[in-house]
Amino acid sequence: MNRWQRLWLVVKLLAAVAVCLYVAVLASRYMLESPDADQIHPLSILVVGLIFGFVTFVLLSVIGWIARLFLPFPDPVTPRAEVKSQTTPEEDAPPMPGSPPTLPADDPAQRKNQ
Repeated sequence: MNRWQRLWLVVKLLAAVAVCLYVAVLASRYMLESPDADQIHPLSILVVGLIFGFVTFVLLSVIGWIARLFLPFPDPVTPRAEVKSQTTPEEDAPPMPGSPPTLPADDPAQRKNQ
């Protein structure tokens, strides 16, 4: 999971928890003001909050899925080790040790002619 996916997951979870708490507070206020508060079970407040939180999480997940379909994401960055392994063998091979390069003045045939 990359950094943006983790960030999106955190946003979805925070939004779901915020909606859950908001709906639970609204339900408890309704229960306190309602004339039939005796018939409302306190756990129903929690259930309503959880339902709305779950729905919010699912809706944000669907939005993220649709965004991934339409928005192009950049290719992941490959580490240096993988890039080096993709080079050709000629580029990776060290230079072949051979005779040292000679200058024309160092060539014995050239010295005789001088």
